[in-house]
Amino acid sequence: MSNSQSAAVAGSSNQQIDSLPSPESYRPVMWEIVFSQDCNLRCRYCVTGYGRMGGTAKFMLPEVWKPLSERILQMSAGRKTVLLDFGIGETFLHFDEAMRFLDYLRERASGTEMKIEARITTNGTLVTRKQLQTCLEKNISLIFSIDGPAALHDRYRIAADGKTTHRRALGNFKLYRSMVTGVANGPSCTVSSVVAGDARLQDVSRFWRKLGVQQYKAIPVDRSRHVGCFPQQELMAIRNQYMDDLKQVAFAEAERLKGQELSQNYVGPMGILTSWMSMLKSSPCRSCGAGYSVMCVDANGALYPCQGFVGFPQYSIGSVSEGLIPEKLAHFRAARTQAEKACSSCWARFLCAVGCVAADPRKGIALDTETGCEIAKAHVEVAVNSFQMWSAHRKPNEEAKPQA
Repeated sequence: MSNSQSAAVAGSSNQQIDSLPSPESYRPVMWEIVFSQDCNLRCRYCVTGYGRMGGTAKFMLPEVWKPLSERILQMSAGRKTVLLDFGIGETFLHFDEAMRFLDYLRERASGTEMKIEARITTNGTLVTRKQLQTCLEKNISLIFSIDGPAALHDRYRIAADGKTTHRRALGNFKLYRSMVTGVANGPSCTVSSVVAGDARLQDVSRFWRKLGVQQYKAIPVDRSRHVGCFPQQELMAIRNQYMDDLKQVAFAEAERLKGQELSQNYVGPMGILTSWMSMLKSSPCRSCGAGYSVMCVDANGALYPCQGFVGFPQYSIGSVSEGLIPEKLAHFRAARTQAEKACSSCWARFLCAVGCVAADPRKGIALDTETGCEIAKAHVEVAVNSFQMWSAHRKPNEEAKPQA
Protein backbone atom coordinates (compact mmCIF):
# COMPACT_ATOMS: atom_id res chain seq x y z
CA MET A 1 0.00 0.00 0.00
CA SER A 2 1.42 3.38 -0.98
CA ASN A 3 1.89 6.27 1.43
CA SER A 4 -0.92 8.19 -0.26
CA GLN A 5 -3.29 5.32 0.31
CA SER A 6 -2.60 5.25 4.04
CA ALA A 7 -2.39 9.00 4.62
CA ALA A 8 -5.79 9.35 6.26
CA VAL A 9 -5.21 8.11 9.78
CA ALA A 10 -7.71 8.41 12.64
CA GLY A 11 -6.37 10.46 15.49
CA SER A 12 -3.80 12.29 13.34
CA SER A 13 -2.86 15.59 14.99
CA ASN A 14 -2.80 17.51 11.71
CA GLN A 15 -6.27 16.47 10.67
CA GLN A 16 -8.81 19.27 10.31
CA ILE A 17 -12.01 18.73 12.31
CA ASP A 18 -14.53 21.49 11.63
CA SER A 19 -16.95 20.47 14.35
CA LEU A 20 -17.47 17.60 16.74
CA PRO A 21 -20.37 15.25 15.97
CA SER A 22 -23.02 14.96 18.65
CA PRO A 23 -23.63 11.50 20.14
CA GLU A 24 -27.17 11.75 18.75
CA SER A 25 -25.74 11.64 15.21
CA TYR A 26 -24.60 8.05 15.80
CA ARG A 27 -27.66 5.80 16.03
CA PRO A 28 -26.55 2.25 15.25
CA VAL A 29 -29.02 -0.06 13.59
CA MET A 30 -26.52 -2.93 13.89
CA TRP A 31 -24.28 -3.76 16.84
CA GLU A 32 -21.42 -6.14 16.05
CA ILE A 33 -20.90 -8.03 19.29
CA VAL A 34 -17.53 -9.71 19.84
CA PHE A 35 -18.86 -11.69 22.77
CA SER A 36 -16.16 -14.35 22.63
CA GLN A 37 -12.63 -13.52 21.53
CA ASP A 38 -11.64 -17.15 21.21
CA CYS A 39 -12.33 -20.14 18.96
CA ASN A 40 -12.14 -23.92 19.19
CA LEU A 41 -10.88 -24.22 15.59
CA ARG A 42 -7.49 -23.46 14.09
CA CYS A 43 -8.42 -22.57 10.53
CA ARG A 44 -5.22 -22.19 8.55
CA TYR A 45 -6.36 -18.96 6.89
CA CYS A 46 -8.16 -17.40 9.91
CA VAL A 47 -8.31 -13.62 9.49
CA THR A 48 -9.19 -13.10 13.17
CA GLY A 49 -6.31 -15.04 14.70
CA TYR A 50 -8.67 -17.69 16.11
CA GLY A 51 -11.00 -14.91 17.27
CA ARG A 52 -8.39 -13.35 19.53
CA MET A 53 -7.43 -10.50 17.16
CA GLY A 54 -3.81 -10.62 18.23
CA GLY A 55 -4.61 -10.70 21.95
CA THR A 56 -5.52 -13.33 24.50
CA ALA A 57 -8.68 -15.39 24.83
CA LYS A 58 -11.53 -13.61 26.63
CA PHE A 59 -15.28 -13.33 26.68
CA MET A 60 -17.80 -10.69 27.69
CA LEU A 61 -18.69 -10.67 31.38
CA PRO A 62 -21.83 -9.23 33.05
CA GLU A 63 -19.92 -6.11 34.13
CA VAL A 64 -19.56 -5.38 30.40
CA TRP A 65 -22.79 -6.65 28.85
CA LYS A 66 -25.09 -5.04 31.41
CA PRO A 67 -23.84 -1.46 30.77
CA LEU A 68 -23.63 -2.37 27.08
CA SER A 69 -27.36 -3.05 27.15
CA GLU A 70 -27.95 0.47 28.47
CA ARG A 71 -25.71 1.92 25.74
CA ILE A 72 -27.66 0.10 23.06
CA LEU A 73 -30.97 1.35 24.40
CA GLN A 74 -29.60 4.88 24.66
CA MET A 75 -27.71 5.17 21.38
CA SER A 76 -30.19 3.24 19.22
CA ALA A 77 -33.25 4.94 20.71
CA GLY A 78 -35.82 5.60 17.98
CA ARG A 79 -34.79 2.62 15.89
CA LYS A 80 -37.66 0.21 15.35
CA THR A 81 -35.35 -2.76 14.83
CA VAL A 82 -31.80 -3.26 16.10
CA LEU A 83 -29.66 -6.23 15.06
CA LEU A 84 -27.11 -7.85 17.35
CA ASP A 85 -24.56 -9.55 15.10
CA PHE A 86 -22.41 -11.96 17.14
CA GLY A 87 -19.15 -12.78 15.40
CA ILE A 88 -15.32 -12.82 15.13
CA GLY A 89 -14.91 -15.49 17.85
CA GLU A 90 -17.01 -18.61 18.45
CA THR A 91 -20.01 -17.45 20.46
CA PHE A 92 -21.04 -21.02 21.31
CA LEU A 93 -17.98 -21.29 23.57
CA HIS A 94 -19.95 -19.10 25.98
CA PHE A 95 -23.46 -19.64 24.69
CA ASP A 96 -25.30 -19.56 28.02
CA GLU A 97 -23.70 -16.24 29.00
CA ALA A 98 -24.53 -14.78 25.58
CA MET A 99 -28.15 -15.83 26.02
CA ARG A 100 -28.27 -14.15 29.44
CA PHE A 101 -27.10 -10.95 27.77
CA LEU A 102 -29.69 -11.24 24.99
CA ASP A 103 -32.52 -11.96 27.45
CA TYR A 104 -31.47 -9.06 29.67
CA LEU A 105 -31.37 -6.61 26.76
CA ARG A 106 -34.72 -7.75 25.38
CA GLU A 107 -36.28 -7.42 28.81
CA ARG A 108 -34.87 -3.90 29.17
CA ALA A 109 -36.19 -3.03 25.70
CA SER A 110 -39.65 -4.45 26.39
CA GLY A 111 -40.95 -1.07 27.51
CA THR A 112 -39.86 0.59 24.28
CA GLU A 113 -40.80 0.22 20.63
CA MET A 114 -37.37 -1.26 19.85
CA LYS A 115 -37.25 -4.85 18.58
CA ILE A 116 -33.98 -6.69 19.24
CA GLU A 117 -33.01 -9.19 16.55
CA ALA A 118 -30.03 -11.51 16.85
CA ARG A 119 -27.70 -13.31 14.45
CA ILE A 120 -24.74 -15.57 15.22
CA THR A 121 -21.98 -16.64 12.85
CA THR A 122 -20.67 -20.02 13.99
CA ASN A 123 -18.35 -22.78 12.82
CA GLY A 124 -21.14 -25.16 13.83
CA THR A 125 -18.99 -27.73 15.63
CA LEU A 126 -19.94 -27.02 19.25
CA VAL A 127 -23.69 -26.51 19.03
CA THR A 128 -26.03 -29.05 20.59
CA ARG A 129 -29.61 -29.86 19.72
CA LYS A 130 -30.73 -28.17 22.94
CA GLN A 131 -28.85 -25.00 22.01
CA LEU A 132 -30.36 -25.02 18.53
CA GLN A 133 -33.79 -25.33 20.12
CA THR A 134 -32.94 -22.31 22.27
CA CYS A 135 -31.91 -20.37 19.17
CA LEU A 136 -35.19 -21.27 17.51
CA GLU A 137 -37.23 -20.21 20.53
CA LYS A 138 -35.32 -16.92 20.76
CA ASN A 139 -35.62 -16.37 16.99
CA ILE A 140 -31.85 -16.25 16.44
CA SER A 141 -30.61 -16.52 12.86
CA LEU A 142 -27.49 -18.64 12.35
CA ILE A 143 -24.80 -18.39 9.69
CA PHE A 144 -22.73 -21.58 9.46
CA SER A 145 -19.17 -21.19 8.17
CA ILE A 146 -18.76 -24.23 5.90
CA ASP A 147 -16.50 -24.20 2.85
CA GLY A 148 -18.60 -26.47 0.66
CA PRO A 149 -17.56 -30.11 0.12
CA ALA A 150 -15.67 -31.98 2.86
CA ALA A 151 -12.49 -32.21 0.76
CA LEU A 152 -12.31 -28.41 0.52
CA HIS A 153 -13.56 -27.61 4.01
CA ASP A 154 -11.36 -30.04 5.95
CA ARG A 155 -8.22 -28.86 4.20
CA TYR A 156 -8.25 -25.62 6.18
CA ARG A 157 -10.98 -25.72 8.86
CA ILE A 158 -9.49 -28.03 11.45
CA ALA A 159 -10.07 -28.31 15.20
CA ALA A 160 -7.45 -27.41 17.78
CA ASP A 161 -6.66 -31.13 18.15
CA GLY A 162 -6.15 -31.48 14.39
CA LYS A 163 -9.40 -33.33 13.71
CA THR A 164 -11.62 -32.54 10.73
CA THR A 165 -14.83 -30.57 11.28
CA HIS A 166 -16.99 -30.80 8.14
CA ARG A 167 -19.25 -33.65 9.18
CA ARG A 168 -20.33 -32.11 12.47
CA ALA A 169 -20.71 -28.58 11.10
CA LEU A 170 -22.79 -29.72 8.13
CA GLY A 171 -24.91 -31.97 10.33
CA ASN A 172 -25.79 -29.10 12.66
CA PHE A 173 -26.53 -26.82 9.72
CA LYS A 174 -28.94 -29.38 8.27
CA LEU A 175 -30.56 -29.85 11.68
CA TYR A 176 -31.20 -26.15 12.23
CA ARG A 177 -32.39 -25.71 8.65
CA SER A 178 -34.96 -28.44 9.23
CA MET A 179 -36.01 -26.82 12.51
CA VAL A 180 -36.62 -23.35 11.03
CA THR A 181 -38.32 -24.63 7.86
CA GLY A 182 -41.99 -23.84 7.95
CA VAL A 183 -41.78 -21.58 11.02
CA ALA A 184 -43.71 -18.42 10.21
CA ASN A 185 -41.50 -15.32 10.56
CA GLY A 186 -38.84 -17.58 12.02
CA PRO A 187 -35.07 -17.13 12.02
CA SER A 188 -32.91 -17.79 8.98
CA CYS A 189 -30.30 -20.51 8.55
CA THR A 190 -27.63 -19.75 5.96
CA VAL A 191 -24.06 -20.64 5.08
CA SER A 192 -20.87 -18.77 4.30
CA SER A 193 -18.01 -20.32 2.33
CA VAL A 194 -14.41 -19.25 1.90
CA VAL A 195 -12.80 -20.28 -1.38
CA ALA A 196 -9.12 -20.97 -0.70
CA GLY A 197 -6.15 -22.75 -2.24
CA ASP A 198 -7.01 -24.63 -5.41
CA ALA A 199 -10.73 -24.78 -4.53
CA ARG A 200 -13.11 -23.67 -7.28
CA LEU A 201 -16.25 -21.64 -6.83
CA GLN A 202 -18.10 -23.97 -9.22
CA ASP A 203 -17.47 -26.89 -6.85
CA VAL A 204 -18.77 -24.90 -3.89
CA SER A 205 -21.82 -23.76 -5.87
CA ARG A 206 -22.55 -27.26 -7.08
CA PHE A 207 -22.34 -28.60 -3.53
CA TRP A 208 -24.83 -26.10 -2.09
CA ARG A 209 -27.18 -26.41 -5.04
CA LYS A 210 -27.26 -30.19 -4.58
CA LEU A 211 -28.19 -29.70 -0.92
CA GLY A 212 -30.97 -27.30 -1.83
CA VAL A 213 -29.24 -24.19 -0.47
CA GLN A 214 -30.58 -21.48 -2.73
CA GLN A 215 -28.53 -18.45 -1.72
CA TYR A 216 -25.26 -18.38 0.20
CA LYS A 217 -22.27 -16.19 0.85
CA ALA A 218 -19.05 -17.05 -0.96
CA ILE A 219 -15.82 -15.05 -0.73
CA PRO A 220 -12.24 -15.62 -1.82
CA VAL A 221 -9.73 -16.12 0.99
CA ASP A 222 -8.34 -12.87 2.37
CA ARG A 223 -4.94 -12.12 3.84
CA SER A 224 -4.67 -12.61 7.58
CA ARG A 225 -2.98 -10.21 9.97
CA HIS A 226 -2.47 -13.03 12.44
CA VAL A 227 -2.02 -16.35 10.59
CA GLY A 228 0.48 -16.69 7.77
CA CYS A 229 -1.16 -18.93 5.19
CA PHE A 230 -0.92 -17.58 1.64
CA PRO A 231 1.75 -15.24 0.28
CA GLN A 232 0.43 -12.15 -1.52
CA GLN A 233 1.20 -13.50 -5.00
CA GLU A 234 -0.74 -16.70 -4.32
CA LEU A 235 -3.62 -14.71 -2.83
CA MET A 236 -3.92 -12.70 -6.01
CA ALA A 237 -3.88 -15.86 -8.13
CA ILE A 238 -6.68 -17.30 -5.98
CA ARG A 239 -8.71 -14.11 -6.28
CA ASN A 240 -8.24 -13.92 -10.05
CA GLN A 241 -9.37 -17.51 -10.41
CA TYR A 242 -12.33 -16.79 -8.16
CA MET A 243 -13.42 -13.87 -10.35
CA ASP A 244 -13.17 -16.04 -13.48
CA ASP A 245 -15.31 -18.67 -11.77
CA LEU A 246 -17.79 -16.05 -10.52
CA LYS A 247 -18.27 -14.85 -14.08
CA GLN A 248 -19.18 -18.37 -15.21
CA VAL A 249 -21.54 -18.91 -12.27
CA ALA A 250 -23.28 -15.54 -12.72
CA PHE A 251 -23.77 -15.90 -16.49
CA ALA A 252 -25.01 -19.47 -16.13
CA GLU A 253 -27.58 -18.31 -13.57
CA ALA A 254 -28.66 -15.37 -15.73
CA GLU A 255 -29.20 -17.76 -18.64
CA ARG A 256 -31.13 -20.21 -16.45
CA LEU A 257 -33.45 -17.55 -15.06
CA LYS A 258 -34.14 -15.84 -18.41
CA GLY A 259 -36.13 -12.99 -16.95
CA GLN A 260 -37.76 -14.83 -14.04
CA GLU A 261 -38.33 -12.96 -10.77
CA LEU A 262 -34.97 -12.76 -9.02
CA SER A 263 -35.26 -12.84 -5.24
CA GLN A 264 -37.29 -16.06 -5.10
CA ASN A 265 -35.69 -17.94 -7.99
CA TYR A 266 -32.02 -16.95 -7.90
CA VAL A 267 -29.58 -19.70 -6.88
CA GLY A 268 -25.97 -18.73 -6.22
CA PRO A 269 -23.65 -16.34 -4.34
CA MET A 270 -25.48 -13.54 -2.56
CA GLY A 271 -23.07 -10.89 -3.82
CA ILE A 272 -24.33 -11.18 -7.37
CA LEU A 273 -27.99 -11.15 -6.32
CA THR A 274 -27.45 -8.02 -4.20
CA SER A 275 -25.97 -6.20 -7.19
CA TRP A 276 -28.73 -7.43 -9.51
CA MET A 277 -31.43 -6.25 -7.11
CA SER A 278 -29.79 -2.82 -6.83
CA MET A 279 -29.84 -2.49 -10.61
CA LEU A 280 -33.39 -3.79 -10.82
CA LYS A 281 -34.57 -1.20 -8.29
CA SER A 282 -32.30 1.52 -9.75
CA SER A 283 -30.87 2.16 -6.30
CA PRO A 284 -27.19 2.35 -5.33
CA CYS A 285 -25.64 -0.07 -2.88
CA ARG A 286 -25.60 1.21 0.67
CA SER A 287 -22.48 2.15 2.58
CA CYS A 288 -21.20 -0.36 5.12
CA GLY A 289 -22.29 2.05 7.87
CA ALA A 290 -19.02 2.03 9.83
CA GLY A 291 -18.99 5.05 12.10
CA TYR A 292 -22.61 5.94 11.33
CA SER A 293 -25.14 3.11 11.61
CA VAL A 294 -22.85 0.24 12.71
CA MET A 295 -21.10 -0.08 16.07
CA CYS A 296 -18.77 -2.84 17.24
CA VAL A 297 -18.07 -3.82 20.86
CA ASP A 298 -15.23 -6.10 21.89
CA ALA A 299 -15.26 -8.45 24.88
CA ASN A 300 -13.73 -5.78 27.14
CA GLY A 301 -16.38 -3.22 26.22
CA ALA A 302 -14.32 -1.02 23.88
CA LEU A 303 -16.36 0.63 21.11
CA TYR A 304 -15.17 0.60 17.48
CA PRO A 305 -16.62 1.93 14.20
CA CYS A 306 -16.72 -1.66 12.92
CA GLN A 307 -15.22 -5.08 13.67
CA GLY A 308 -12.33 -4.48 11.29
CA PHE A 309 -10.62 -2.30 13.90
CA VAL A 310 -10.92 -4.68 16.86
CA GLY A 311 -7.48 -5.41 18.25
CA PHE A 312 -6.25 -1.91 17.42
CA PRO A 313 -7.05 0.18 20.52
CA GLN A 314 -5.91 3.39 18.85
CA TYR A 315 -9.10 3.22 16.76
CA SER A 316 -11.45 2.78 19.70
CA ILE A 317 -14.05 5.56 19.80
CA GLY A 318 -15.20 5.00 23.37
CA SER A 319 -16.32 2.32 25.79
CA VAL A 320 -19.54 0.99 27.25
CA SER A 321 -18.62 2.55 30.61
CA GLU A 322 -17.55 5.99 29.37
CA GLY A 323 -19.72 6.19 26.28
CA LEU A 324 -18.88 7.61 22.87
CA ILE A 325 -15.96 10.05 22.64
CA PRO A 326 -16.97 12.76 20.10
CA GLU A 327 -13.37 13.73 19.30
CA LYS A 328 -12.42 10.19 18.33
CA LEU A 329 -15.58 9.72 16.29
CA ALA A 330 -14.90 13.00 14.49
CA HIS A 331 -11.35 11.89 13.64
CA PHE A 332 -12.63 8.59 12.27
CA ARG A 333 -15.32 10.19 10.13
CA ALA A 334 -12.90 12.78 8.76
CA ALA A 335 -10.34 10.08 7.94
CA ARG A 336 -12.97 7.91 6.28
CA THR A 337 -14.23 10.83 4.18
CA GLN A 338 -10.67 11.63 3.13
CA ALA A 339 -9.95 8.02 2.20
CA GLU A 340 -13.16 7.73 0.17
CA LYS A 341 -12.54 10.80 -1.98
CA ALA A 342 -11.07 8.48 -4.60
CA CYS A 343 -14.50 6.83 -4.91
CA SER A 344 -16.12 9.97 -6.35
CA SER A 345 -14.53 9.38 -9.75
CA CYS A 346 -14.87 5.58 -9.79
CA TRP A 347 -17.26 4.18 -12.40
CA ALA A 348 -18.28 1.34 -10.07
CA ARG A 349 -19.19 3.50 -7.08
CA PHE A 350 -22.98 3.02 -7.33
CA LEU A 351 -22.72 -0.77 -7.16
CA CYS A 352 -19.97 -0.85 -4.56
CA ALA A 353 -20.62 -0.49 -0.83
CA VAL A 354 -17.58 1.83 -0.78
CA GLY A 355 -14.28 0.10 -0.20
CA CYS A 356 -13.39 -1.15 3.28
CA VAL A 357 -11.30 1.43 5.15
CA ALA A 358 -10.29 -1.23 7.70
CA ALA A 359 -8.30 -3.25 5.17
CA ASP A 360 -5.11 -2.88 7.21
CA PRO A 361 -5.47 -0.69 10.34
CA ARG A 362 -1.73 -0.94 10.94
CA LYS A 363 -1.32 1.48 8.02
CA GLY A 364 -4.20 3.78 8.86
CA ILE A 365 -7.77 4.29 7.73
CA ALA A 366 -7.39 3.84 4.01
CA LEU A 367 -8.89 2.10 1.01
CA ASP A 368 -7.06 -0.92 -0.33
CA THR A 369 -6.96 0.42 -3.88
CA GLU A 370 -4.17 -1.96 -4.83
CA THR A 371 -6.21 -5.14 -4.46
CA GLY A 372 -9.55 -4.52 -2.76
CA CYS A 373 -10.85 -1.88 -5.14
CA GLU A 374 -9.73 -3.83 -8.20
CA ILE A 375 -11.59 -6.91 -6.99
CA ALA A 376 -14.67 -4.81 -6.21
CA LYS A 377 -14.66 -3.37 -9.74
CA ALA A 378 -14.21 -6.83 -11.25
CA HIS A 379 -17.22 -8.01 -9.23
CA VAL A 380 -19.32 -5.05 -10.41
CA GLU A 381 -18.35 -5.72 -14.02
CA VAL A 382 -19.46 -9.36 -13.74
CA ALA A 383 -22.71 -8.29 -12.06
CA VAL A 384 -23.54 -5.65 -14.69
CA ASN A 385 -22.86 -7.86 -17.69
CA SER A 386 -24.73 -10.87 -16.29
CA PHE A 387 -27.65 -8.63 -15.28
CA GLN A 388 -27.88 -7.40 -18.85
CA MET A 389 -28.16 -11.00 -20.01
CA TRP A 390 -30.98 -11.65 -17.51
CA SER A 391 -32.81 -8.38 -18.26
CA ALA A 392 -32.80 -9.10 -22.02
CA HIS A 393 -35.50 -11.69 -21.24
CA ARG A 394 -37.36 -9.53 -18.74
CA LYS A 395 -40.99 -8.67 -19.40
CA PRO A 396 -41.38 -4.98 -20.33
CA ASN A 397 -43.92 -4.28 -17.56
CA GLU A 398 -42.19 -6.24 -14.81
CA GLU A 399 -41.75 -4.17 -11.68
CA ALA A 400 -38.93 -4.43 -9.20
CA LYS A 401 -39.84 -6.53 -6.22
CA PRO A 402 -38.24 -6.23 -2.78
CA GLN A 403 -35.50 -8.69 -1.95
CA ALA A 404 -36.51 -11.44 0.44
